Amino acid sequence: MLKKKMLRDIRNNLSQFLTIFSMVLIGIMVYTGIEAYMDGMINTADKFYSENNLQDLNVIGQGFTNDDLDKIKKLDNVNDAERKLVFNAINGDDENKNYLVSFIETNNISKFHIVDGIDFDASKSGVWIDEFYAKENDLKVGDSIKIKYDGIDFNEKILALVNVPDHLYDLKDESSLLPNRTEYGFVFMSINEFPSDYVKKNLMKKMDISDESVFDSMVKDFNYIDYIPFNYIMVDVDSKDNVNSVKNSISEKISNASLIVKIEDTSSYSSYQGEIDEGSAYVGIFSGLFLFIAMLSVITTMTRVVKKQKIQIGTLKALGFSNRKILFHYIGYGFWVSLFGAICGIICGKYFLGKAFLDMEMSVFEIPNGKIVINTFSYIVSIIVVLVVSLITYLTCRKNLSSNPAETLRNELPKVKSGSLNITSKGIFKKMSFSNKWNVRDIIRNKFRTITGLIGIVGCCMLIVCAFGMLDSMDHFISLQFDELYNFDYRLSLKEDLSDKDISELQKKYGSASSMSLGIEIKNDNNNDSNNIFVTDASDYVRFKDNKDNYIKIDNDDGVYITYKLADKYNYKVGDYVNWHIYGDSKYYKSKIVGLNRDPQNQNMTMTRSYLESLGIKYVPDNIYTNMDLSNNKSIDNVSIVQDVNSLKNDISQMLDQMHAMIVIIIVFAVLLGVIIIYNMGILSYSEKQYQFATLKVLGFKDKKIKSIFIKQNNWITIVAIMIGLPAGYYLTSWIFSAVLEERYDFGAYVDIVTFVIAIFGTFFVSYVVSNILARKIKGIDMVSSLKANE
Repeated sequence: MLKKKMLRDIRNNLSQFLTIFSMVLIGIMVYTGIEAYMDGMINTADKFYSENNLQDLNVIGQGFTNDDLDKIKKLDNVNDAERKLVFNAINGDDENKNYLVSFIETNNISKFHIVDGIDFDASKSGVWIDEFYAKENDLKVGDSIKIKYDGIDFNEKILALVNVPDHLYDLKDESSLLPNRTEYGFVFMSINEFPSDYVKKNLMKKMDISDESVFDSMVKDFNYIDYIPFNYIMVDVDSKDNVNSVKNSISEKISNASLIVKIEDTSSYSSYQGEIDEGSAYVGIFSGLFLFIAMLSVITTMTRVVKKQKIQIGTLKALGFSNRKILFHYIGYGFWVSLFGAICGIICGKYFLGKAFLDMEMSVFEIPNGKIVINTFSYIVSIIVVLVVSLITYLTCRKNLSSNPAETLRNELPKVKSGSLNITSKGIFKKMSFSNKWNVRDIIRNKFRTITGLIGIVGCCMLIVCAFGMLDSMDHFISLQFDELYNFDYRLSLKEDLSDKDISELQKKYGSASSMSLGIEIKNDNNNDSNNIFVTDASDYVRFKDNKDNYIKIDNDDGVYITYKLADKYNYKVGDYVNWHIYGDSKYYKSKIVGLNRDPQNQNMTMTRSYLESLGIKYVPDNIYTNMDLSNNKSIDNVSIVQDVNSLKNDISQMLDQMHAMIVIIIVFAVLLGVIIIYNMGILSYSEKQYQFATLKVLGFKDKKIKSIFIKQNNWITIVAIMIGLPAGYYLTSWIFSAVLEERYDFGAYVDIVTFVIAIFGTFFVSYVVSNILARKIKGIDMVSSLKANE
């Protein structure tokens, strides 16, 4: 009989139980979905890295010999090491497409994950190619590709499509923000495929020999592999705890190591980890906020549902049902509805939201077998939600059972303290209209309902401002970086080891604006941290700003400028000194900090060419900036990459497209949750006021007037919620950008006025429409049942 009663009550109060179900579903779905895709990213990467032996260190330099390799292999705590030759090349059939080419001897470190084709074999001729690039360019095993590099033409057969653990996120150059799989991919070849004639030619040039016979007489038993200029050594360390000591040992023993980079500091690893860190913040912000708002509204609704059953509880008690039987009956209302909502939330979170987010991430990061993972904590959170709803139901029902049946059988009248209502009969409130006085008194009488509704709408408004604000901030970053700081159309990245004559010829043709980058270590409190120095001789082609968005000149030749974020990291200020040395050179320099600048992409030091040369360091530019039209000139002698600023903007636009998709999903659920909460607040308000509305009807108030009274209160609450939600949304956006941005980025929240307008009108429009829909119920109030209920 009680089961039938429960089903009948749910049917009669279907809208309220549907809102409970929907709010639990949305809260659990968002929480579980974001957790599932985050844990999926972590587990997928951990498995891929361990199974394919990701290296711990990259040693970068020039001309690593077998002796260098053996020295590293013999170091304590080193499991293995491998050399490779890495350079950028272009597609022989399409100069707009580039390759990151690696020639390797073995494949025991950072091993290939074979998607299709054969395992690495140094005796095989052909290429192991980037699976993502192959897919975008409709390439398959057995096809051929052409590669051009410094006068060499490779015509190679594709042996396999592969994923590689240190190539999850390959960027065309240091200023690109998003991989372009259509125009840029990686290929691997056996070192035995590298042409001996090229090695011999370069060696003769270095030895200043033009006659091949002279060379042959000087270099006996020439083995060209011994003279290949290997520029990378991958190092596998036995434990993460020993990485720093191995790094220091390599720095001491390998003189031509210009840079030693932990794998955590590479763009591939750090970009992927950065997404995980950002997602971790989302779990605590978006999903946590969704769940909190939903639970608050569910608790309010369940409390009202049980209170509405006060007479039925009294009737059951009078008929002889035990308190225990009645308690379990009413606990079932909250338990079963929230349980079904939680189960559906977990399923939808895993297979809809989590899968959608993970698929977006896997479209950017080249990692195989990405799978969503529901961790134990997600189930625990779901169980807690169900238990909390059941507990609230239990406490509300127990309160009603504490009274005797005669009292329980009477409808509960509002407890009104006359003193608390005096506010409407004094001062400016005395001149209020009747509808305003009525609403003020109703809000005072129902503080909990008002506060929970207010918090719910504030939360939804915050989420909308934050979601759109993230897009505004990224758009502002694009404008700052590419329209304000970059004042050039093309950047020419020069090849290494160019002669002064080659550089001079390039500057005569494309302009003298140039820059140089130096890999350095900064010594701070007995710790050495990797960083870089940007040496500018670019005039106004590269500009700088302070933290107040004002342009500044980098023209002080007495020291270095550092970024604000780097200064905060080391507690530096203008006038302090910084100790640093160039990789591959043990000499330390002590430079005075003469200014601070803000860089949205790199947290480093900047100095003028004059100051660099005053330290006795030769200025050798590695970039030339120009505004010449090079749209039809993608291949230039002695230039490795021609970078178009517009293409960089397009890269970011693609990244924003992915962010748009994620944020649209968040906005949709924020709006949906807001609609449910506003509807729920309205239906609760209406059900509690039926007696008062019926009384107003008897007193002669028209339906239109009563509707306006009802709608007005909801409008008041919505307006107050918007006033709180707008600044709260801005500060939430600001917190996200300060907390989850990678260490190398520095740009704050920027929320456009249009976003605030959307949040204001969107929230108010939803509230107004829902209020009007509910107000139509006033016309159908049953006067007899409403007024006789309290006799």
